[in-house]
Amino acid sequence: MKSRLVAVVSWILVLAGGSAPAAPPRGAGESRFDLVAAAARLDALHISIAGDLAELRATQLLNYHRVEGGTAECMRAHGRPYNKLPYADFYRDFTDADLGYGNGRATIVDSLTAGTRRFELNEYAGVHLRQAGVTDDVPVRPEDVGVLNGCRSPYEYRSYLDVDPPAGAYELAAFEDMLAPVYRDRTVVDAWRGYDDCMRSRHGYDVGDDRSDFLFAWRFEGVPDSPEWRRGLAEMKAIFAADVDCRRPAYTAAMRLVDQRLDAWKEKHRSELLAIRREWRNRVAAAAKLPR
Repeated sequence: MKSRLVAVVSWILVLAGGSAPAAPPRGAGESRFDLVAAAARLDALHISIAGDLAELRATQLLNYHRVEGGTAECMRAHGRPYNKLPYADFYRDFTDADLGYGNGRATIVDSLTAGTRRFELNEYAGVHLRQAGVTDDVPVRPEDVGVLNGCRSPYEYRSYLDVDPPAGAYELAAFEDMLAPVYRDRTVVDAWRGYDDCMRSRHGYDVGDDRSDFLFAWRFEGVPDSPEWRRGLAEMKAIFAADVDCRRPAYTAAMRLVDQRLDAWKEKHRSELLAIRREWRNRVAAAAKLPR
């Protein structure tokens, strides 16, 4: 379940921000660039697309009744016993501040301040779910497995925790059409040029050809808070800190451009954004009528 949960919630990654000082004015009549404010704007827009805590919890509850309720009804119709999995909140320990652009994409504009918090939250959520009895193994009699598979097929055999955002949210929350030209901009390209050398000479890391594989290689062993787990966490923290140090110049250059383009991007996608916000509101309203 661990890898699946990380994938499921990859579209709601942690707070993106920066701690670098604001850059000086670019020219006469131009406003001062505020890096922290720019990161906060990107975070807020991401959350409006990918959902805030209340919206994600509402979606999770709706999916629980859809998947577990539908499976139980189907099994009952076939005269087979089935005990629904208990409902447990994956987001129990999360806050809205954990749902910004985040640092799970290995992009230049990944958060400078998110650190390992989201990865830790995912690990603790896994423990919480297992303790609540939510597992991938559905306890049924051997003779009922075939019927159960048939009852689960309408849900593609997915857990109720494996939720989908409103249509189009995955694509929009990546901001690809805005970020692709930002990453090609000469100021960003020049600032990024020293990243690998910085990681190697200043911090002793050989990033290799796939930065994503390097950053997000699974380092957690054992259960959360065990000595083995803590060692893996310390290693991840050190790598993330080095990445932030070496990525900061390119991040700052890129976020300056993002800040300039964000309003135009929102206007370009206005109808899609309105539809997504409408769907989130509908889900919250529908979930409010359901028992937990």
